[in-house]
Amino acid sequence: MGYAIHPSLIVLLIMLGAAFLVAMGFGVSRIYGTTQDHMLRPMSNEQAGYMREVRERGMQGLYWEGRRSQYRGKGTSMSAMTPDE
Repeated sequence: MGYAIHPSLIVLLIMLGAAFLVAMGFGVSRIYGTTQDHMLRPMSNEQAGYMREVRERGMQGLYWEGRRSQYRGKGTSMSAMTPDE
């Protein structure tokens, strides 16, 4: 004796019900939730300086990784990239 509804349809109905409940929960939280402003705070000077240093270190690491791959022959040399005249 099998199911009255195909098992795939049961799974689909459960997924649709879960999505509906998530949407309802989102709606309720939007109406009755906190009214905090979710904007990002501006960075402090110390944080901006730190982020600048991190970007510079990352760019230096990329530069040296590229140089190392050129030296080992894993990349295209600059002379091969220039057109022949």
